[in-house]
Amino acid sequence: MKAKKVSALLVATAMVCGIAGGTTAVHADPEYTIKLCTEQTDGDPIDEGCDKWAELVEEATDGAVKIEVYPNSQLGAKADLIEMALAGQGVCTIADGSYLMDYVPDFGVVMGPFLFSDWDSMYKITASDWWADEAKQLEDEGLEIVSTNWIYGERQLMTKSEVKSLDDLKGLKIRVPNNDISIKMFDLLGSAATPMALSDVYTSLSQGVVDGVENPLTTLYNNAFQEVCKNVTMTNHQMTFSNFIMGKDFWDSLPEEYQTAIIDCGKEAAEYNNDLYQKQSEEMVAALEDAGCTVTELDDATYEELKNACMKLYEDYEADGTWSEGLYDQIQEIIAE
Repeated sequence: MKAKKVSALLVATAMVCGIAGGTTAVHADPEYTIKLCTEQTDGDPIDEGCDKWAELVEEATDGAVKIEVYPNSQLGAKADLIEMALAGQGVCTIADGSYLMDYVPDFGVVMGPFLFSDWDSMYKITASDWWADEAKQLEDEGLEIVSTNWIYGERQLMTKSEVKSLDDLKGLKIRVPNNDISIKMFDLLGSAATPMALSDVYTSLSQGVVDGVENPLTTLYNNAFQEVCKNVTMTNHQMTFSNFIMGKDFWDSLPEEYQTAIIDCGKEAAEYNNDLYQKQSEEMVAALEDAGCTVTELDDATYEELKNACMKLYEDYEADGTWSEGLYDQIQEIIAE
């Protein structure tokens, strides 16, 4: 396996490769080496943000903490990485609310469809007492959020056939991440939700295993899906942001000064990612059109039709006890403050 860049960064996926001595001001060898793994491709804003995080941590710790960045799922699937973190291997990986939901169910609501429509809402949610309470519950489950507010993006739809209405989605096999929220959402839209690793999607589109894929435009483009899928529908069905998590046992083994450096540098790296994402997003529609894609904007009535079809997800999760009663309304109140 080839690390994209080797430096001092702590993000989504981390494994302790070694702990060595060294008390000099500048460390010839790192005291801690961490492998940071994501599913993002080289050049994706999050991947670039991880590189930035690595550089900042290396500088802040005088080389005591070394982070190796592994994009493209090089070290395994997310679920496996989270299990490694829980097993105390020192793994730090990227995880949004749909994955954290497996450990703290209410966390899943932040990945709900059509939950909010601007990024200010994200900052309100992650700064709330509700978020702090959920993060504490996650710690009790053995996972520590070491960085948040990494914009992943507004998720759009890319398909082989045109999608201009809810009816056009019926029966389409849409690749989704392997989490319950994404699967349920596209089932409610009438599609056949098909979970698989992002690294398998290009081949699956080429071979007709799936009819489409959803993700932010930057991710769709950076994975070259426009080569095999020529229709983009601006559904904005989710505004997604990511967190970086580590196993609590490993996190607690780090000296406090290194924890502080990782957290502070993570905030700066998240801002770097967010700025880069916004810049790339502004260029994506033109880039996709230049690649031969048809980009469709939904009218307000069609957007509301899709949104209304997905509201049952919140109702069902609250009714069956998966989520706390009134959770959707609670989040809307936080956003409205």
